[in-house]
Amino acid sequence: MTGLPSIYLWAWERPEDLRFLGDKKVGVAFLSKTISLAPPLAATSPKSTATTGSPFFTSVRVQVRPRLQPLRINPGTPLMAVVRIESARGAFPESYSNQTTPSATLSRGDLSVFANEIANATEITGVTALQIDFDATLREHALYRDLLIEVRKKLPPNFPLSITALASWCIGDRWLTGLPPGTIDEAVPMLFRMGAGTAEITNYLANGNGFTFSACSSSLGLSTDESFSQDILSGKVPVGTASRSSLRFYLFSPRPWDQASATKQLEALE
Repeated sequence: MTGLPSIYLWAWERPEDLRFLGDKKVGVAFLSKTISLAPPLAATSPKSTATTGSPFFTSVRVQVRPRLQPLRINPGTPLMAVVRIESARGAFPESYSNQTTPSATLSRGDLSVFANEIANATEITGVTALQIDFDATLREHALYRDLLIEVRKKLPPNFPLSITALASWCIGDRWLTGLPPGTIDEAVPMLFRMGAGTAEITNYLANGNGFTFSACSSSLGLSTDESFSQDILSGKVPVGTASRSSLRFYLFSPRPWDQASATKQLEALE
């Protein structure tokens, strides 16, 4: 990740005009596509190709939705392509949920197809890094591990691979430590929209505790509309032992970015 900006603005699926970013110090991590995993249409559905060109796996139906909203940037703005993965309940066969086979995975062929669909986002003009956003459930950890290993194989040598990470993955649930060294370059702890565990996680970090997985220690994912994020941005709540100057910040806004709101967040970091 050396050489990439220390600040990225997330640009989600909505019209975004970020031409006010006047230099290359701030990057844009934009949603490039969404891959949805759904239950098969029928138990006997043959492996085929969707009318949209999206692949169908042997046991899991896959839908690929490209970015549909405009993204306006200045030429030369550092770009990170974000691929969002969503899985519907029941996407995997019942055998994946029993006690003898607790984790979902795919065949090697299906994994290769899946990884190709993710890795080809790097072919978008101007993209210099890739980020995967997948809130994998406990049963999907094995699938995600296998998928990340396969994606790394598809990327050009030394191409930066980032993933977003539930805060719990970086503290107590250490399943990411099972990844071979070099598979990912960073795991971005998502310190907003944390759900039921919000109080426990905020207290844990506010008390000076850090992340237990090293890949989580170099970046933070924050939001413009949550007080805990703003306390971190302002320096009121330090997270971990790394200096602020060594961290990479990813900033999310629930509304389209404008120059005033972006400047406010960037000035808080400075």
